[in-house]
Amino acid sequence: MKAMEKIIKEHIVRATEPLMDPLQFAYRARRGVDDAKIFILDSIHKHLELPDSSARLLFVDFSSAFNTLQPHILATKLSSQFHLDDQLILWILDFLTNRTQKVPVNNSLSGPRSTSTGSPQGCVLSPLLHILYTDDCRSTHPNGHLVKYADDTVLLSLLSGSSQHHGPALQEFVEWCDSSKLELNVSKTKDMMVTFCRKQRDLAASVTTIIHGNPVEVVEEYKYLGTTFDNLLKFSANTEEILRKCQQRLYLLRKLNSFGVSSSVMMTFYCAFLESIMTFSITGWFYSLSVQNRNRLQHIASVCSKIVGLPVRT
Repeated sequence: MKAMEKIIKEHIVRATEPLMDPLQFAYRARRGVDDAKIFILDSIHKHLELPDSSARLLFVDFSSAFNTLQPHILATKLSSQFHLDDQLILWILDFLTNRTQKVPVNNSLSGPRSTSTGSPQGCVLSPLLHILYTDDCRSTHPNGHLVKYADDTVLLSLLSGSSQHHGPALQEFVEWCDSSKLELNVSKTKDMMVTFCRKQRDLAASVTTIIHGNPVEVVEEYKYLGTTFDNLLKFSANTEEILRKCQQRLYLLRKLNSFGVSSSVMMTFYCAFLESIMTFSITGWFYSLSVQNRNRLQHIASVCSKIVGLPVRT
């Protein structure tokens, strides 16, 4: 079955890739988490160069996004938006509907239950079908951007003057979620204001984002796709987490050295367990660090170089 899924997937990708939302960064060639974060940061920094400007980030959490996909809605979108062949759409519908499930409990197995909602977990096609399902989730407002990485969605609102709320862009997004039968988890959805202007910060403090009558919590930090963003874009909390993880692994590197392990093996360990942490999405956050935090990261790399006995990339 997986071989058949791969064949179908290749066909779907060829037909849909040119029409996909450019702000969907997941499961697509030559795109990744770094591109999503760099787009957000670049958009914010350019906008904040304007007077009395600010940016608001709504980090959206869906309730079981993959499990609530509606096959009949997906079929309509595949036909109207991507113009896929009718026979292929019927195959996808058959693939998603009337699936049989069983639940193991200890040494027992439940009876079969049929389901026609969601996409099967672990299937080759499921991630692709999800991003096609959410492809029409796009902002039509010039100062609003919906940045997507699979089900990790961010509503980026670029604001100015006294306007400190997401406005019509948020309303449009919520209406899209309702029509697509995707449930927003408001308790896990977070809002963050980014501005370097004290006046704008004070204005933002009086504004609360409301979704379905429920207030969204305002946070100063949020971990997005593995990187901790903060409302001043200094990435101090992100740096602290990197340093904490590196200190733990530095102990293991010293242990390897005490065992007389060769420099080449220790270099492999350094690249896999330390450098990978220090350089994850580094193109997005390193330029925003304070000199002190840059030096602290540099110190870790220098210590590793002395232990390994070989120069390491810094």
